[in-house]
Amino acid sequence: MSTARQGPPPGPISAPPPADRARALVAAARHIVDSDGLEALTMRRLADALRLQLPAIYRVFSNKQALLDEMAEAILGEALPDRHGDCWTAEVALLAGQLRRALLAQRDGAKIVGGSYTSKRNTLAYAERFVGVMRRAGLDGTAALWATSTVFCYVLGEALEQQGSSDGALDGLDFTTGRTTYPQLFATPVEEIVNFDDRFAFGLDLIVDGLRGRVPTVVGPEPSCN
Repeated sequence: MSTARQGPPPGPISAPPPADRARALVAAARHIVDSDGLEALTMRRLADALRLQLPAIYRVFSNKQALLDEMAEAILGEALPDRHGDCWTAEVALLAGQLRRALLAQRDGAKIVGGSYTSKRNTLAYAERFVGVMRRAGLDGTAALWATSTVFCYVLGEALEQQGSSDGALDGLDFTTGRTTYPQLFATPVEEIVNFDDRFAFGLDLIVDGLRGRVPTVVGPEPSCN
C-alpha cells in the first residue's frame, strides 16, 4: 500500500486578487489597442479576448473610462526614468524624453493619457518628481506647478500629432500653388514639419530657455546649468 500523503481534494480555483485581475485586463486592453487602435477597444472585445463574461469585466472596471484611466496609469508608470540628470535642465530633458518614449511606445498612447484625469500613484509620482525639479531650480508654488504642466502638455501634444500622422502626410500639398497662396509658410522647408524628433528637441529647448530666464540661480548643491 502506498504511504504517499494525499493532497486536499480538488476544489474550485479561486479568482486572482483584484489587483492581478486589473493588471491582466489592462495588459489585454493595451494589446488590443496596439493591434487595432483605440477605437477598436470595447468592453465586449476585451471580454471576448480573455474568454470572460462581460459582467466579470465590469466587476473590475465599472465603465470604459475607468479602464482607460488605468491604462493611462500603466503608461505613466513607464515614464519615470530610473536615473537623474546632472542639473535641472538635464533633468527636465530626461523626464520629458522618457514621457515621450512611453507615449509613443503604446499605439494611441497620447490619446489614452490625454483623455484621463486620474490621480493615481504613477501620475502623482511623475508630477512629484517634476515639481521637485522645478522647486530645486528656484521656482515655487504655482510657478513650479505650471512649469510642470507646460512641459507635460507640450510632450503630450507632440506625441498626439506624431501618432496621428501618416507616412504620406505631405503628399496632398501642392508646393507650386502653396508658394503663391501661402508665401510665408512655403518660404520655409515645410517638409520639416514631420521631422518629429528634431522638432520635439527644438520645442523643448524653447521651453527650457524660457524657464531658464525665470530661474537665474540654482538653489542647493546641484551644479549650475548653462
